[in-house]
Amino acid sequence: MSVDLYATCPCGNGKKIKFCKCKDSVGQMDQVLKMIEGGQIVPGMDRLKSILDEHPDAAWALAIRGRLLLDLREYESLNENAERFIRLQPSNPLALTQRAAAQVFRQDVQGATDSLLEALNESGQEIDAFLMDVALIVAMGLAQSGVILSARVYALLAISSQGYDNDQANAFLAELDTSAGVNHLLKSLPALIQRAPDADWGERYDEAVALLHNNRVLLAQDKFESLRRTAPGQPAILSGLFHCAVWRGDLERQSDIATQISQVESLDTLTRQRYRAISCLLSPIGTLSVNAQSIHVEFDDVEQAEMALIASDRTEQLTAQRLSQIQVPEGEVRPRSAFFVSDRPLESNDEDVPAADCPTSIALAAVYGRQTDRSAQVIVHQVTEDRGEAVKGILLAAIPDGKVVMDEPHPIPLFFALDDRPIRQAQPKSMAEFARFNREFAASHDGKRACELPLPMLGGKSLAEVADDDTLDFERAVVVRVLEGRERMVSLPGALADLYRIAKVDPLPELQPTDETLEDLEASDFFRVNPDQLSAMPLYVLASNARATGGMTACNRFAAKLVEKAAAGGDENEARMAMEGYLLQMMSTQEPSESIAIGDKGIEFAKAHQLPFASILLARLELCLTLSDQDGFRQTIMDIEKNYGNDPAVMARVQQLLMQLGIIRPDGSLREAPGTAAPGTAAAAPTEFTPAAPPEERSGGVWTPDSPEPPKPAAGGEGSKLWVPGMD
Repeated sequence: MSVDLYATCPCGNGKKIKFCKCKDSVGQMDQVLKMIEGGQIVPGMDRLKSILDEHPDAAWALAIRGRLLLDLREYESLNENAERFIRLQPSNPLALTQRAAAQVFRQDVQGATDSLLEALNESGQEIDAFLMDVALIVAMGLAQSGVILSARVYALLAISSQGYDNDQANAFLAELDTSAGVNHLLKSLPALIQRAPDADWGERYDEAVALLHNNRVLLAQDKFESLRRTAPGQPAILSGLFHCAVWRGDLERQSDIATQISQVESLDTLTRQRYRAISCLLSPIGTLSVNAQSIHVEFDDVEQAEMALIASDRTEQLTAQRLSQIQVPEGEVRPRSAFFVSDRPLESNDEDVPAADCPTSIALAAVYGRQTDRSAQVIVHQVTEDRGEAVKGILLAAIPDGKVVMDEPHPIPLFFALDDRPIRQAQPKSMAEFARFNREFAASHDGKRACELPLPMLGGKSLAEVADDDTLDFERAVVVRVLEGRERMVSLPGALADLYRIAKVDPLPELQPTDETLEDLEASDFFRVNPDQLSAMPLYVLASNARATGGMTACNRFAAKLVEKAAAGGDENEARMAMEGYLLQMMSTQEPSESIAIGDKGIEFAKAHQLPFASILLARLELCLTLSDQDGFRQTIMDIEKNYGNDPAVMARVQQLLMQLGIIRPDGSLREAPGTAAPGTAAAAPTEFTPAAPPEERSGGVWTPDSPEPPKPAAGGEGSKLWVPGMD
């Protein structure tokens, strides 16, 4: 290979080949690349080793070898390669990027962010695609460590890079944004707070912001720190430092600076409340955590204890199916039986009780037989401190000879403590009725339960207990802001109203954006937006943004308004917008049968305006499966074949959907129905009944069209799990 000595050296240091130490060996790169592109990875790696043995300064070989080691998941070798590369060229951005990748796999995500930021500092105008690959790896590592805002900025770095294939980054960010476990307040990075126009430090501040916008984060942080010493307590400077902490993945510093911003009295009240809420979400232990403990009741006769719990009017035994679904820590013995512990006596005539009056499970008691290292016992995991004495009393009333051992209290996440389940003795009539009952229970229960939990931020008291304490007005409002950011709370009719009423915190004022001010909205504001003043296209953008950030409740409202406005228009563009609205409304409606009804209206509208409606039929197909609606499924298949049987794209999508749901094999043949017994054997027990999936998770076959009948639901509500520290 002839080498252009004035070309930039492929080692990544930015020098011309003529002035780089690689000039004596870079001529062999073409041969190595041909081997790798031809699939000869092992020979290519051997050749790179030989080149490095002969030319220890061949940094280009280390650059190629590092990429290969990352692809091969040889993380220890990658670390050794990166360290050698850095010793050779300490400021080479590719070397620093390799070290960042190695640090992610050693669980040192903050070290990885610092290495990647150094790489960005050392990069010129053109950033190597390898750096973007590692930026996405760093984002994933940060998300796994719970550093959500930092994960977002690194995913966005990969997405915004020109010429970079960012499909994987887009998919990762979409998964992060639609996760039910991510609060809406963490789905966007707060904008930098504007400085005062006449600030005497304004020019230096603008320089720091420019460095930040150009990803020179480490230099920007130095300038912001210098400014803070000159002008302490300035919110604009603190917000710059907050952004730097986000880029560095420093969770503790993010929380600390957000708290400092919340204490700046010159800011408006809502901004202060939200920064404090963000601080609590970033570091919930000691602010928004709930103390819980495990209770052990030891006894001699396990069968007698089980009979006593079965006879108790405060416990409900789990079915064998439900017992098998309990998650236990790895290496632990599974319980022989388990019981829901009720907040009130269970009556035998509870079959028709309304959801709002249904008994609540306040704990799950697991029964274990005698083992080598411990007595037979009942263990109740993670009982919140406000319920500990009640649960202990119920167990001792059933097993009076039991010996009680209480573990030391420890903090658990606030939102886990809100995950109460109804104890329902009546059999649901259908999947839709089962899901509807659970939603009605949560709507009447979750807001009240949130006000019962003692929180460190409130001095160890609950929202209800401090509702009249004027000295804790700010803290009460912060807790409410956090709960408003939880999609489940927003989606339950009446839950927020209960929260506002009991905590005595005023709801936030309604927002009425116009077409011009739409872009100012954040995901955390969608729940209070009145879309009446928006035209069709901005409504579509707003509904799409709400869906993309997991705001299904807001998406449904915006989509309904889009249908209303666009369907009333007279031109073809507005008619097409109405069809988009129908589809968005279908995908964000909690009740599957209502989604199907909306889709049917959309199909009628499409036929009247001669518009395609394949997307609605495909969505209806999946909803029919969710509802176990065999007739609806068959009718939808016939409608698809009638209207789009000659459209290969639509029919391919149907086949792909049925394969994803486990109904057919890749060759198109029908799979055996789940639970179908082999000839001559007893039929398997039906699958535990599960509620319809929420709008953001609709996929997965709970039933197939060839099933003989829908599975029968079991009593007691949803499935259960044991939670221990370290589990999600």
